[in-house]
Amino acid sequence: MNKTKNHRSEGLFGHLSKTRKSMIKALDQPKRRKKERMFVVEGRKNVSDILSNGSFLPVWLVASERFLEEHREDILDTWGLHPDSVSVSTQSEMDECTSLSTSSEVLAVFRMPQLNYGQADGILEDGLYLALDGVQDPGNLGTILRTAHWFGIRKIFASVNTVDVYNPKTVQSTMGSLGQVEVIYTDIPTLISNNPHIPAVGLQLQGENLFNADLPSSAIICMGSEGNGLSEDVKKLLSNSYTIPPAHPVHHPESLNVAVATAITLAAFCR
Repeated sequence: MNKTKNHRSEGLFGHLSKTRKSMIKALDQPKRRKKERMFVVEGRKNVSDILSNGSFLPVWLVASERFLEEHREDILDTWGLHPDSVSVSTQSEMDECTSLSTSSEVLAVFRMPQLNYGQADGILEDGLYLALDGVQDPGNLGTILRTAHWFGIRKIFASVNTVDVYNPKTVQSTMGSLGQVEVIYTDIPTLISNNPHIPAVGLQLQGENLFNADLPSSAIICMGSEGNGLSEDVKKLLSNSYTIPPAHPVHHPESLNVAVATAITLAAFCR
């Protein structure tokens, strides 16, 4: 038996240092995340899922003694973390570190992939892709990523003015799907122009009924921002536009939430 399993966590793992705590708090800022190429994940499910699927290289794990005791074998064996990268934290310290409204008993810092911002776009293979044009709400982006994972979409292209995928609220709302779908920030009109063999389609209020349309098997599905929809530069490159018709022609909201609209659209394309 591994002798370390007989020790309690406070003997095996050191206490959270001021330096490490300061860095975690600093990663709440987008500029600091890009500079350090690190981001924070909070919560039992998110942390455990991302550590288990190996999508990102872990830098630090910070957690309550209870969590560390429960997951000691995972930490040392399955997840492959060195004890020096693991810190025991009190709940008050977790409250100081969190960027969410309520702190969790565990958070982890991960290394960003090297090619995520400004990656050049080559010629795409046939298939379904999402292109997000100016989506601003971090919760919407996280839900879209999680939905894309559900429907087997492996790659999302995002305009440079789309919210950062490593925003803490985005990470939280992915519910463990971060890393299962690649997100590439790029110029959407250039992406469409470089791939004329794949039709670019968009969701707009004026368009063909999504449920009656003969949908292509390959497409770059463009979804616009919450307030302004698709940009003019993207609109003029679309092969077709679709709309999700309301049940009543008059008595309905002005628009659908972009994450909800994306889920409905992907369900239609993947049926």
